[in-house]
Amino acid sequence: MHVYNPLTDRGGLTGDPTQITGAASLVRALELEGIDTVFGLVGHGNLAFVDALADSDTIDYVTVFHEQVAAHAADAYFRAGGRISVVTTTVGPGFTNLMTGLGDAMLDSSAMVVIAGGMPSAYVGKEPLQELSYSIDNAQIDIARPLTKRIIQATGAAELANQFHRAVRYALAGCPGPVVLQVPLDFFSAWVEPSVARLRPARSGRSGPDSTEMERAADLIARAERPLVFAGGGAIISRASGAVTRLADEFGLPVATTMSGQGAIAEDHPLAIGYTGVVGTRPGNNAARRADLLVAVGTRFPEMDCNNWRPEYFTPIPPAKLIHIDIDPNQIGKIYPTDVGLVGDARRSLEELAAALEDRMNGADPWHAWREELAGEKQTWADDLHEVRTAPSFPYEPAYLGTLLRELLPPDTILVTGVGIRHAIGQHYPFLNEGTQIVASGFGTMGQEVAAPIGVRRARPDVPVVALVGDGAVMACLAALPTAVTAGIDAVWLIANNTGYASIALYQNKHYGRDAGTYFKDPEGVSYDLDYVAFARSFGARAERVTDPDDFPGLLSKALEERGTWVLEVPVTPYPRIIGSGHWDVNDILAAGTEKGRTA
Repeated sequence: MHVYNPLTDRGGLTGDPTQITGAASLVRALELEGIDTVFGLVGHGNLAFVDALADSDTIDYVTVFHEQVAAHAADAYFRAGGRISVVTTTVGPGFTNLMTGLGDAMLDSSAMVVIAGGMPSAYVGKEPLQELSYSIDNAQIDIARPLTKRIIQATGAAELANQFHRAVRYALAGCPGPVVLQVPLDFFSAWVEPSVARLRPARSGRSGPDSTEMERAADLIARAERPLVFAGGGAIISRASGAVTRLADEFGLPVATTMSGQGAIAEDHPLAIGYTGVVGTRPGNNAARRADLLVAVGTRFPEMDCNNWRPEYFTPIPPAKLIHIDIDPNQIGKIYPTDVGLVGDARRSLEELAAALEDRMNGADPWHAWREELAGEKQTWADDLHEVRTAPSFPYEPAYLGTLLRELLPPDTILVTGVGIRHAIGQHYPFLNEGTQIVASGFGTMGQEVAAPIGVRRARPDVPVVALVGDGAVMACLAALPTAVTAGIDAVWLIANNTGYASIALYQNKHYGRDAGTYFKDPEGVSYDLDYVAFARSFGARAERVTDPDDFPGLLSKALEERGTWVLEVPVTPYPRIIGSGHWDVNDILAAGTEKGRTA
């Protein structure tokens, strides 16, 4: 029996063609699946696997400076490119450091496979180095249960290739999400027959809806007086913007979206009504309130996007009717009673719906008055926002900055933002192409947006990538910047500096008339303004601070044209003028507590 010698047996290959290591068989499985990128950080638990990756001619290993960066990058890789990548990490804290990133991927339906090294298989339950075992042996896996679609524990070195193919199928089937394959470190180094690496991956297709239900859906739409298409993130995942736009163009159906669904129709389209929710557009919210039929596509009806599901602020279902299209049958009827549930891929379902509608409508146009009403709302809204969007400001008003960026950036630019920033600029930066926005809308992690451009750029090297990130977010995931530099990522980070967590401070001042813990200050209460340009330059990035607004267009153009990791720091007012139209129960809850305190 051959004993593996790390000094002479490179990548798990020996002079004996009948033997390869488990790690080498796993790398072959990645190649068969078309995986071209692995994000990760190496430790003793995955050392043999990372070494085997070095012998692949088609897979790039991207070293990160913190495991959370790897998870966010893989999440963004899938969202931007529609393809899956792999994350690898070692045992113990190397694995637990992934958890926040897995939460973002899980709640935003983003697929990845994590290959997590574990302690030697014979040591489980003996509390070896880095094992969590107080409640159950190998308990670190349990931590990931609510954050993943599936956890697969490797059962032997000869099974690694097949179990990786299983992991990919789980990650991509139905509603996409992260899957963990945990591999004891001795399985990576064990010797197996080469034939186990030749197993071909199987891939299930995207299913279509029931034809009888489709006919019912078409009948409901034809009878509606105020129908509204409501596109969520699932429409983006299935690349359904063409099908959504066809419904608008051919049948005159207006379209609203969730925040994560922005771009499902070009937001300058005459029938794009805007996005809904707490920080959504007034036309979008008002259209949802008055619709008598909602055609919901690929959405979980998130709390923030649906104004806490209050009938006075969102579509009153019932009496309004609901057609719900989703790949996940568990979403149908979860929030609202559903008149017609179409379980299937969003794009395929919408294409079949359009064909069924064509037979019903026969060229009729019953919704002209409804469209005219919504067009008037859009114009009034644009008039109300004109001044804040166009009046030059410095430090920048987020509304003006969003408008300026839309003018300066090419239409195909992928803009990465965090939830806090999007709350301020989302109404003012129209997305014109599908898949050109990346935002952590489900878990809402502060810092996701700092790491995401790494994955976006790896998946889409053909388009400009710009991240608009808050100063607080940068410090929450600072390891992303040196990772980007060492990985050779050509992207631009715009750091919107308002010297604190201003999006939360707005709520503090609204309800309590003061702020606490939301602006960066030293012990004497003096503003603490970090030098982000110095940080970035110390990591090897090219960086500039915008001190004159006249310089910004030129600096941004330079950063987009020249290769490298660029950081531009821009001052943003901590007190933006935001015109809201949605509702959030949290405001009511905070207000009630404030009133009670005052009474007491």
